[in-house]
Amino acid sequence: MTDTRVRVVLNRFRRSGVIDAPSRAPVRAFHRTLPGYAATPLVSRPALAARLGQGGLYVKYEAPRFGLGAFKGLGASWALHRLRAERSAPLGTVSAASAGNHGRAVAWAARLAGLPCVIFLPSGATPAQVDAIRAEGARVELIDGTYEETVRHCDEVSRQQGWQVISDVGYPGYLEIPPFVVEGYSTIFAEIDEQLAEAGLPEPDAVLIPAGVGGILHAGVEHYRRRAKPPVIIGVEPTAGDCFSASVLSDDGAPTLASGDGKTSMSYLNCAEVSLSSWSAIRDGVDAIIAIDDSVAEQGMRLLYHAAEGETPLEAGSSGASTTGALAGLLAEGIDPTVRKGLGLGPDRVVLVVCTQGAIDQAHFRRVVGSE
Repeated sequence: MTDTRVRVVLNRFRRSGVIDAPSRAPVRAFHRTLPGYAATPLVSRPALAARLGQGGLYVKYEAPRFGLGAFKGLGASWALHRLRAERSAPLGTVSAASAGNHGRAVAWAARLAGLPCVIFLPSGATPAQVDAIRAEGARVELIDGTYEETVRHCDEVSRQQGWQVISDVGYPGYLEIPPFVVEGYSTIFAEIDEQLAEAGLPEPDAVLIPAGVGGILHAGVEHYRRRAKPPVIIGVEPTAGDCFSASVLSDDGAPTLASGDGKTSMSYLNCAEVSLSSWSAIRDGVDAIIAIDDSVAEQGMRLLYHAAEGETPLEAGSSGASTTGALAGLLAEGIDPTVRKGLGLGPDRVVLVVCTQGAIDQAHFRRVVGSE
């Protein structure tokens, strides 16, 4: 018996041994200079861990990050900082294509830098997403198409206009800047290390990270695979946008289009193509990719919000809660216990889930958490 809502793909392309990476201390030092910087919470949820049959559970909760509701400001601000420091000519207008969170982050970083900004969004973006970006002072252009089509349109228009694209996805002809965004995300994992050490808590045995186009998963792989004994690293994506599963399942480990139909409530993870600038690092370093249906992510939302007495309830959208949902799905009846053990799960194991965003779509959040 197999739970068809949870698909586990083990990565046969994973490299063994330590994978070296440069220090990211300058990134954290820069972020400390930004207005509103504070480490986001690392929340221990022992009752939920026990319910899921684990020895411990940590949730890195990114909703409070810079007041933006998600983690993306770390990457956008660092990428813009590096560009301004390394290029002799001053930057003019900056632009980005986004499903919402990255666009808001770029608009926020541009406002801090005093630069004009244009953000391209798929036409399906919610009014709340558009309003939040405009509130940062950016112009919003809605594009009738998918996220990938919006990325291509942004690139074309920006080249014509001489605008600087700040994207978190690497594609042909645009591979320099997305790694700067990935470097920015390293602050999340540096904070986790500090928070665990300060609290005297054990390191995780398994880490679940949302995949999306790959930026934060790349940062997590880079951070943990420097270690002689890294945790098991698991990327999580929607079944409808399963580009990493498809790529890991390919014959030669080449970037491969998602096989799903692109219809998912996990809109911030709904990507048909992997970031070309992150794929090789993820292919070398990740242990497994888990593709989940919307119902699994929405169960994650309920598990995070309906906390036990004395534990912190957390509001998260389905993209942010995907990792908690995937963990619960892995522990459901029908998943091979040998697979679970191989993924670093069990009653004597500690699991870290990265929750990348809060409940940005409040209407969806209320419908889901009120249904249990």
